[in-house]
Amino acid sequence: MRVLGRMAIAVLLAAAVAGCSGGGTPQTRSTPADDPNILAGCGPLSEQALAGQLKATSVRRQSAPTTCTWTAQTAGGTVDLSYSWFSGDVLMREMQVAAQYGYRTEKVVVDRFGGMYWRDPQDPGSCGVTGADSGTVTWWVQNRDHAAQPDPCAAAMSLLHTTLTFDGI
Repeated sequence: MRVLGRMAIAVLLAAAVAGCSGGGTPQTRSTPADDPNILAGCGPLSEQALAGQLKATSVRRQSAPTTCTWTAQTAGGTVDLSYSWFSGDVLMREMQVAAQYGYRTEKVVVDRFGGMYWRDPQDPGSCGVTGADSGTVTWWVQNRDHAAQPDPCAAAMSLLHTTLTFDGI
């Protein structure tokens, strides 16, 4: 749970750094029922969709915007999930925040958008993936037992890909 807290803090600090480093300030907001931006709030994936992606027997939301978190029960154990969307944020700021906190990063293309993996060198069971367009969308997956399997990066990428698919990408 400490690592999930560190991940949430890193995401929140990314928002703060992005807002203080010039350029547009990333915006987060809850999604009203009539808001056409399905990335806002906790994103477009229902708890049932999350469970299906992770092959989980249950998924329960723990918190809501700015960073949304869930806990999932899978055959492999408990998995913590985090989702964030920052309007107007850019990938370069995310890379700077990751470097500041000692995360290893790897650039990647996510459904034709620039993106990056975030890896905590202290925790092989934790991985995030961010995609950037008119803002950044990040999914973090952490196996509570800190084991590298099931692959948290593959799970995070699957969730991001599914989120972007819902957004019409």
